Amino acid sequence: MTGTNGKKALHVATFSGWYRFEQQGKALIQTKRDLSYWTLTCMSVDPEDPKKIFAGTEHSGLFYTEDAGKHWHRADPQVPKMFLYSALALHGGVMVGTVPSAVYRSKNGGWEELEGVRLHSAAANFPPSPELQSRARYLAYDPYDKNRLYAGIEVGGMVLSDDNGRSWEPCNDGLTDMDIHEILASTQHKDMVFLACGESCFRSPDRAGHWEEISPKEHDYGISVAEDKDGVVYVGAARGRPNLWMREEGALSAILRSSDRGATWETVTDNLPGGVMHFCESPDGNGMIAGTSDGTLLLIDDSGARPLVTGLPFVTSVELGA
Repeated sequence: MTGTNGKKALHVATFSGWYRFEQQGKALIQTKRDLSYWTLTCMSVDPEDPKKIFAGTEHSGLFYTEDAGKHWHRADPQVPKMFLYSALALHGGVMVGTVPSAVYRSKNGGWEELEGVRLHSAAANFPPSPELQSRARYLAYDPYDKNRLYAGIEVGGMVLSDDNGRSWEPCNDGLTDMDIHEILASTQHKDMVFLACGESCFRSPDRAGHWEEISPKEHDYGISVAEDKDGVVYVGAARGRPNLWMREEGALSAILRSSDRGATWETVTDNLPGGVMHFCESPDGNGMIAGTSDGTLLLIDDSGARPLVTGLPFVTSVELGA
Protein backbone atom coordinates (compact mmCIF):
# COMPACT_ATOMS: atom_id res chain seq x y z
CA MET A 1 0.00 0.00 0.00
CA THR A 2 1.22 3.47 -0.80
CA GLY A 3 0.58 6.68 1.10
CA THR A 4 0.33 10.16 -0.36
CA ASN A 5 2.97 11.67 -2.64
CA GLY A 6 4.88 8.40 -2.99
CA LYS A 7 5.47 8.13 0.76
CA LYS A 8 5.04 4.42 1.39
CA ALA A 9 7.52 3.78 4.21
CA LEU A 10 7.62 4.70 7.88
CA HIS A 11 10.95 6.10 9.04
CA VAL A 12 11.64 5.99 12.77
CA ALA A 13 14.36 7.86 14.64
CA THR A 14 15.37 6.43 18.01
CA PHE A 15 17.97 6.71 20.74
CA SER A 16 19.77 3.88 18.95
CA GLY A 17 19.56 4.76 15.30
CA TRP A 18 17.12 4.75 12.40
CA TYR A 19 14.58 2.14 11.31
CA ARG A 20 12.57 1.76 8.11
CA PHE A 21 9.24 -0.05 8.12
CA GLU A 22 6.77 -0.92 5.39
CA GLN A 23 3.12 -1.77 5.91
CA GLN A 24 1.97 -5.24 4.90
CA GLY A 25 -1.71 -5.76 5.60
CA LYS A 26 -2.22 -4.60 9.17
CA ALA A 27 1.43 -5.16 10.16
CA LEU A 28 4.55 -2.99 10.03
CA ILE A 29 7.57 -4.93 8.78
CA GLN A 30 11.09 -3.68 9.47
CA THR A 31 13.06 -3.51 6.20
CA LYS A 32 16.24 -1.74 7.27
CA ARG A 33 18.14 -0.31 10.22
CA ASP A 34 21.17 2.00 10.33
CA LEU A 35 22.95 4.65 12.41
CA SER A 36 22.58 2.38 15.44
CA TYR A 37 25.67 3.87 17.11
CA TRP A 38 24.03 7.32 17.34
CA THR A 39 21.36 8.87 19.53
CA LEU A 40 18.92 10.42 17.05
CA THR A 41 17.01 13.40 18.38
CA CYS A 42 15.11 14.55 15.28
CA MET A 43 14.32 13.70 11.67
CA SER A 44 12.80 15.42 8.66
CA VAL A 45 11.78 14.17 5.19
CA ASP A 46 12.16 16.55 2.25
CA PRO A 47 8.59 17.54 1.24
CA GLU A 48 9.61 17.64 -2.44
CA ASP A 49 11.77 14.50 -2.49
CA PRO A 50 10.64 11.79 -0.03
CA LYS A 51 13.83 9.78 -0.63
CA LYS A 52 15.85 12.56 1.02
CA ILE A 53 15.84 12.34 4.81
CA PHE A 54 17.80 14.23 7.46
CA ALA A 55 18.55 12.89 10.94
CA GLY A 56 20.01 14.93 13.78
CA THR A 57 21.96 13.51 16.70
CA GLU A 58 22.64 14.37 20.31
CA HIS A 59 26.38 15.02 19.98
CA SER A 60 27.42 14.12 16.43
CA GLY A 61 25.68 16.60 14.18
CA LEU A 62 23.65 15.77 11.08
CA PHE A 63 23.29 12.71 8.86
CA TYR A 64 21.37 12.45 5.59
CA THR A 65 20.30 9.98 2.94
CA GLU A 66 19.29 10.66 -0.65
CA ASP A 67 18.03 7.16 -1.43
CA ALA A 68 15.49 6.46 1.34
CA GLY A 69 18.09 5.00 3.69
CA LYS A 70 20.07 2.69 1.42
CA HIS A 71 23.11 4.82 2.16
CA TRP A 72 23.61 7.38 4.95
CA HIS A 73 26.21 10.16 4.95
CA ARG A 74 27.52 12.60 7.53
CA ALA A 75 27.03 16.25 6.64
CA ASP A 76 30.25 17.75 5.27
CA PRO A 77 30.86 20.40 6.37
CA GLN A 78 29.16 19.54 9.63
CA VAL A 79 26.74 21.83 11.49
CA PRO A 80 28.74 24.36 13.58
CA LYS A 81 27.01 23.11 16.76
CA MET A 82 26.84 19.33 17.06
CA PHE A 83 23.99 18.92 19.58
CA LEU A 84 20.91 19.01 17.35
CA TYR A 85 17.35 18.96 18.61
CA SER A 86 15.18 19.77 15.57
CA ALA A 87 15.35 19.52 11.79
CA LEU A 88 13.20 20.90 8.99
CA ALA A 89 13.74 20.01 5.33
CA LEU A 90 12.53 22.85 3.11
CA HIS A 91 13.32 24.57 -0.19
CA GLY A 92 15.73 21.79 -1.17
CA GLY A 93 17.87 22.25 1.96
CA VAL A 94 17.57 21.78 5.70
CA MET A 95 17.40 23.88 8.85
CA VAL A 96 18.47 22.52 12.23
CA GLY A 97 17.88 23.70 15.77
CA THR A 98 20.66 23.27 18.30
CA VAL A 99 21.62 23.33 21.96
CA PRO A 100 22.34 26.05 23.03
CA SER A 101 19.40 27.58 21.20
CA ALA A 102 20.25 28.57 17.62
CA VAL A 103 19.09 27.69 14.10
CA TYR A 104 21.40 26.98 11.16
CA ARG A 105 20.45 26.51 7.50
CA SER A 106 22.35 24.73 4.76
CA LYS A 107 23.56 27.19 2.11
CA ASN A 108 25.95 26.89 -0.83
CA GLY A 109 27.56 23.75 0.53
CA GLY A 110 27.96 25.23 4.02
CA TRP A 111 25.88 26.66 6.85
CA GLU A 112 24.47 30.05 7.79
CA GLU A 113 23.06 30.95 11.19
CA LEU A 114 19.57 32.46 11.28
CA GLU A 115 20.73 34.77 14.05
CA GLY A 116 17.34 36.12 15.13
CA VAL A 117 16.45 32.84 16.83
CA ARG A 118 19.52 32.98 19.07
CA LEU A 119 19.09 36.67 19.78
CA HIS A 120 15.44 36.34 20.79
CA SER A 121 16.11 33.34 23.03
CA ALA A 122 19.31 34.63 24.64
CA ALA A 123 17.66 35.01 28.05
CA ALA A 124 15.99 31.58 27.97
CA ASN A 125 17.18 28.64 30.02
CA PHE A 126 16.52 24.92 30.32
CA PRO A 127 15.72 24.28 34.01
CA PRO A 128 16.47 20.52 34.16
CA SER A 129 20.02 21.18 32.91
CA PRO A 130 20.88 24.88 33.13
CA GLU A 131 24.39 24.26 31.86
CA LEU A 132 22.91 23.24 28.50
CA GLN A 133 21.03 26.53 28.16
CA SER A 134 17.84 26.54 26.09
CA ARG A 135 17.29 24.53 22.93
CA ALA A 136 15.60 25.14 19.59
CA ARG A 137 13.20 22.27 20.18
CA TYR A 138 10.96 22.39 17.09
CA LEU A 139 10.87 23.99 13.63
CA ALA A 140 7.88 24.29 11.30
CA TYR A 141 6.75 26.19 8.23
CA ASP A 142 3.34 27.57 7.34
CA PRO A 143 1.82 25.25 4.71
CA TYR A 144 0.13 28.24 3.05
CA ASP A 145 3.32 30.34 2.96
CA LYS A 146 6.60 28.44 3.14
CA ASN A 147 8.50 31.67 3.78
CA ARG A 148 6.75 31.90 7.17
CA LEU A 149 8.76 29.88 9.68
CA TYR A 150 8.12 29.02 13.32
CA ALA A 151 10.71 28.07 15.95
CA GLY A 152 9.79 26.78 19.39
CA ILE A 153 12.33 27.26 22.18
CA GLU A 154 12.59 24.96 25.19
CA VAL A 155 12.35 26.95 27.42
CA GLY A 156 11.93 30.35 25.72
CA GLY A 157 8.65 30.63 23.83
CA MET A 158 7.95 31.12 20.14
CA VAL A 159 9.69 33.13 17.45
CA LEU A 160 8.61 33.51 13.82
CA SER A 161 9.95 34.75 10.52
CA ASP A 162 7.94 36.02 7.54
CA ASP A 163 10.95 36.33 5.23
CA ASN A 164 12.31 32.79 5.08
CA GLY A 165 14.48 33.18 8.16
CA ARG A 166 16.27 36.45 7.48
CA SER A 167 14.59 38.19 10.42
CA TRP A 168 12.70 36.86 13.45
CA GLU A 169 10.41 38.23 16.14
CA PRO A 170 8.78 36.79 19.28
CA CYS A 171 5.14 35.69 19.00
CA ASN A 172 4.09 34.97 22.59
CA ASP A 173 0.92 37.04 23.07
CA GLY A 174 -1.32 35.00 25.37
CA LEU A 175 1.24 32.21 25.72
CA THR A 176 1.58 31.38 29.42
CA ASP A 177 3.86 28.36 29.02
CA MET A 178 7.18 29.09 27.30
CA ASP A 179 8.28 25.44 27.38
CA ILE A 180 7.65 24.59 23.71
CA HIS A 181 7.80 20.94 22.66
CA GLU A 182 6.02 20.72 19.30
CA ILE A 183 4.38 23.03 16.76
CA LEU A 184 1.58 22.14 14.34
CA ALA A 185 1.03 24.71 11.60
CA SER A 186 -2.24 23.25 10.36
CA THR A 187 -2.72 22.16 6.77
CA GLN A 188 -6.42 21.40 7.19
CA HIS A 189 -7.39 24.53 9.19
CA LYS A 190 -5.95 27.58 7.48
CA ASP A 191 -4.26 30.11 9.81
CA MET A 192 -4.45 27.73 12.81
CA VAL A 193 -1.29 26.88 14.75
CA PHE A 194 -1.22 24.46 17.69
CA LEU A 195 1.41 23.97 20.41
CA ALA A 196 2.24 21.16 22.82
CA CYS A 197 4.04 22.71 25.80
CA GLY A 198 5.46 21.46 29.08
CA GLU A 199 2.37 22.24 31.14
CA SER A 200 -0.28 23.23 28.59
CA CYS A 201 -1.52 23.04 25.01
CA PHE A 202 -2.39 26.13 22.98
CA ARG A 203 -3.91 27.17 19.69
CA SER A 204 -3.76 30.35 17.64
CA PRO A 205 -6.44 31.18 15.04
CA ASP A 206 -4.28 33.93 13.52
CA ARG A 207 -0.98 32.22 12.68
CA ALA A 208 0.64 32.82 16.08
CA GLY A 209 -0.70 36.35 16.50
CA HIS A 210 -2.40 35.37 19.76
CA TRP A 211 -2.54 32.14 21.78
CA GLU A 212 -5.34 30.59 23.82
CA GLU A 213 -5.00 27.59 26.10
CA ILE A 214 -6.79 24.37 25.07
CA SER A 215 -5.19 21.89 27.48
CA PRO A 216 -6.81 18.52 28.14
CA LYS A 217 -7.60 18.67 31.85
CA GLU A 218 -6.45 15.18 32.85
CA HIS A 219 -2.86 15.50 31.63
CA ASP A 220 -0.37 18.21 32.47
CA TYR A 221 2.66 17.53 30.26
CA GLY A 222 2.12 18.14 26.55
CA ILE A 223 4.64 16.37 24.33
CA SER A 224 3.37 16.11 20.77
CA VAL A 225 0.66 17.47 18.46
CA ALA A 226 -0.42 16.49 14.94
CA GLU A 227 -3.42 16.34 12.63
CA ASP A 228 -4.82 13.80 10.20
CA LYS A 229 -6.07 14.27 6.64
CA ASP A 230 -9.57 15.06 7.97
CA GLY A 231 -8.35 17.86 10.22
CA VAL A 232 -8.69 15.93 13.48
CA VAL A 233 -6.06 17.21 15.92
CA TYR A 234 -4.15 14.78 18.15
CA VAL A 235 -2.05 15.43 21.23
CA GLY A 236 0.19 13.18 23.25
CA ALA A 237 0.30 14.18 26.90
CA ALA A 238 1.53 12.59 30.12
CA ARG A 239 0.82 12.87 33.82
CA GLY A 240 3.91 14.62 35.06
CA ARG A 241 7.31 15.50 33.64
CA PRO A 242 9.78 12.83 32.46
CA ASN A 243 11.54 12.64 35.84
CA LEU A 244 8.33 11.00 37.11
CA TRP A 245 8.18 8.42 34.32
CA MET A 246 10.59 6.20 36.29
CA ARG A 247 7.66 5.23 38.52
CA GLU A 248 6.33 1.70 38.11
CA GLU A 249 3.38 2.91 36.02
CA GLY A 250 5.64 4.85 33.64
CA ALA A 251 4.52 8.05 31.94
CA LEU A 252 0.77 7.42 32.34
CA SER A 253 0.42 9.19 29.02
CA ALA A 254 -2.62 9.53 26.81
CA ILE A 255 -3.49 10.16 23.20
CA LEU A 256 -6.38 12.57 22.83
CA ARG A 257 -8.08 13.91 19.73
CA SER A 258 -10.29 16.84 18.86
CA SER A 259 -12.67 17.29 15.94
CA ASP A 260 -13.31 20.94 16.80
CA ARG A 261 -9.78 22.38 16.65
CA GLY A 262 -9.03 21.78 20.31
CA ALA A 263 -12.22 23.13 21.86
CA THR A 264 -13.02 19.68 23.29
CA TRP A 265 -10.99 16.48 23.59
CA GLU A 266 -11.81 12.78 23.36
CA THR A 267 -9.46 10.22 24.91
CA VAL A 268 -8.28 7.60 22.43
CA THR A 269 -6.12 5.68 24.90
CA ASP A 270 -4.75 6.34 28.36
CA ASN A 271 -2.24 5.11 30.94
CA LEU A 272 0.44 4.30 28.39
CA PRO A 273 3.79 3.48 30.03
CA GLY A 274 5.75 5.56 27.51
CA GLY A 275 5.43 9.21 26.60
CA VAL A 276 3.91 9.85 23.16
CA MET A 277 6.82 11.59 21.46
CA HIS A 278 5.68 12.09 17.85
CA PHE A 279 2.88 11.36 15.36
CA CYS A 280 2.57 10.95 11.61
CA GLU A 281 0.02 9.56 9.16
CA SER A 282 0.09 5.79 8.71
CA PRO A 283 1.75 4.51 5.50
CA ASP A 284 -1.57 3.43 3.96
CA GLY A 285 -3.29 6.67 4.93
CA ASN A 286 -5.73 4.99 7.30
CA GLY A 287 -5.05 6.36 10.76
CA MET A 288 -2.07 7.83 12.58
CA ILE A 289 1.15 6.32 13.90
CA ALA A 290 2.45 7.35 17.32
CA GLY A 291 5.97 6.64 18.58
CA THR A 292 6.61 6.41 22.32
CA SER A 293 9.51 6.70 24.73
CA ASP A 294 9.26 3.01 25.63
CA GLY A 295 9.85 1.97 22.01
CA THR A 296 6.30 1.27 20.88
CA LEU A 297 4.67 2.21 17.59
CA LEU A 298 0.90 2.56 17.94
CA LEU A 299 -1.76 2.73 15.26
CA ILE A 300 -4.57 5.16 16.08
CA ASP A 301 -7.78 4.85 14.07
CA ASP A 302 -11.54 4.84 14.60
CA SER A 303 -11.30 1.65 16.64
CA GLY A 304 -8.88 3.16 19.15
CA ALA A 305 -5.15 2.49 19.53
CA ARG A 306 -3.18 -0.74 19.22
CA PRO A 307 0.54 -1.52 19.21
CA LEU A 308 2.07 -2.44 15.86
CA VAL A 309 5.72 -2.67 16.97
CA THR A 310 7.23 -3.02 20.44
CA GLY A 311 10.75 -3.32 21.79
CA LEU A 312 12.36 -0.46 19.90
CA PRO A 313 14.67 2.03 21.61
CA PHE A 314 13.20 5.35 22.78
CA VAL A 315 11.41 6.80 19.71
CA THR A 316 12.04 10.48 18.98
CA SER A 317 10.44 10.90 15.55
CA VAL A 318 8.19 9.10 13.07
CA GLU A 319 7.93 10.33 9.47
CA LEU A 320 6.56 9.10 6.16
CA GLY A 321 9.01 8.88 3.27
CA ALA A 322 9.92 6.81 0.26
